[in-house]
Amino acid sequence: MFENVNNLLLLIVVLFVTIVFLFSFKLSKKTTNEFTNSILWNKLSTADYFKKFIKNIFFILALCFVVLALARPKWGLKQVEAKSLSSDIVVAIDVSKSMLAQDLKPDRLTRAKIVFKDLSDKLKGQRIGLIAFAGQAYWQCPLTSDIKAFEMFLSSLDTDTVPFYGTNISAPIDLACESLKNIPSAAKALVIITDGESFDGDLDKSLNLAKESQTKIFCIGIGTEKGEPIPTYENGQFKEYLKDEKGKTVVTKLDPSTLEQIALASGGRYYNMNKDQSLNGLISRLNKLDKVEGTANIFNNLEDRYYYFLIVSLLFFLFYLLIPVTKQQKAERTED
Repeated sequence: MFENVNNLLLLIVVLFVTIVFLFSFKLSKKTTNEFTNSILWNKLSTADYFKKFIKNIFFILALCFVVLALARPKWGLKQVEAKSLSSDIVVAIDVSKSMLAQDLKPDRLTRAKIVFKDLSDKLKGQRIGLIAFAGQAYWQCPLTSDIKAFEMFLSSLDTDTVPFYGTNISAPIDLACESLKNIPSAAKALVIITDGESFDGDLDKSLNLAKESQTKIFCIGIGTEKGEPIPTYENGQFKEYLKDEKGKTVVTKLDPSTLEQIALASGGRYYNMNKDQSLNGLISRLNKLDKVEGTANIFNNLEDRYYYFLIVSLLFFLFYLLIPVTKQQKAERTED
């Protein structure tokens, strides 16, 4: 196969040169025969038309093989080891029912997905992974440099992704720190976006784990401190606001103090979506993380073979230069 198939169009140029050469050669022979006897011309002329014809054929063949070389012919598989430098970033998104609150339009979860779609587009040279959490935490996308794959899993998140109700911020911290424990501290980060209301798990134990693994946690608070009721839906249509066991409407509020505690304890930073929707500061910090050599990937590639065609082309050029176009004059013998 050829890598640069379009370059084969240059063969049309070579074909044109060939046609012009053959036409001019035939015309030259015809003109000579019209004006002089062929036997006499052969005796008087020093030009060897046959050698001249062969010489030009070699030139045309040389051009053909140059064109074929430019088309980059490839065949035969070879293994290539590819290593990349990157930092590792784990994104954890709260998918609990409270993320359906609409104090940030259209709702908290949709806004969170928009934020991380924008963030992933601005990251440079990072592997990024996705965790969804509610009452428990689960990997949705393992660490990958394929941003499109990350965005595909991100877009599919909803409040039914995790089958455990509640909000357990400890769960994504434990899950991410376990995966990042062998990565140098300056080359990794965990980013959590949530309203900060945590009702399950042992947060102190999780923060100690983050310290031990030297994992910085950046928290993004989403929602308002005033709070908003949580809508429930049936067949895609609004049904009613969520109520507690006493029949009172549940109001979910942003809890910045918990998120500030997590960020401070791990050496990270807290961001409030209401005050900094662009999150440029967070993006800048993530892009400044150190890059380390990742796991090598082995690829099977077709091996380049253009040099064979270049060698043949050079041989034809050499023949073209070495073939004389004049006849060898026989030395006349003189008698004393």
